[in-house]
Amino acid sequence: MKRVAISQRQDAIEGRNEVRDSLDTRMAELLWQLGFLPMPLPNTIANPEAYLDKLAPDAIVLSGGNDIGSATHRDALEKAALDHAIHHNIPVLGICRGLQMFNHYQGGRLRSVADHIGNVHWVTGPLTPKSGRWVNSYHGQGLTVDDLGYDLKALAWANDGTIEALCHYQRPWLGIMWHPERDSPIADADRHLINTFLTQGTLP
Repeated sequence: MKRVAISQRQDAIEGRNEVRDSLDTRMAELLWQLGFLPMPLPNTIANPEAYLDKLAPDAIVLSGGNDIGSATHRDALEKAALDHAIHHNIPVLGICRGLQMFNHYQGGRLRSVADHIGNVHWVTGPLTPKSGRWVNSYHGQGLTVDDLGYDLKALAWANDGTIEALCHYQRPWLGIMWHPERDSPIADADRHLINTFLTQGTLP
């Protein structure tokens, strides 16, 4: 069983003096159903590089939640996760914020986008069926081809020109802006995509 490390969102709890890590239970359940062992990553671990070396994941998922820059411990943890993935050449799947983190890591930009929170979009591109497909949308920030970071390639677009999926030219990185785990039932295309990519580091 392949071990998949998953980053988590970070939230400060008002009135309790607590900072909590959290993960949508549907994300862990999806990975388990696909035959992976999900392993949530703590955001505030003192030495994330050493922690990841001990954990030795076979793949990494950068999950959704938190705008980049709003949770500095999470930003640092995910940077360390990408450094680890590069060093060990393991697949990384970025979901929503995870795609944005790829772009940030590669020197790209983000911009505010309209009508992408709590919506659905028709997307087209090499990652979708020839005619395209519907995907959910829960993000207030996005990017266009003009915002792409170094060595990143767009794989799907919404009708407004914003990028809905991308990959790295050399590394096994795949980013999607939609949340497969939030669909009920989860689309067969997404199950196949996630299973193939996390297992082989390639697209179906």
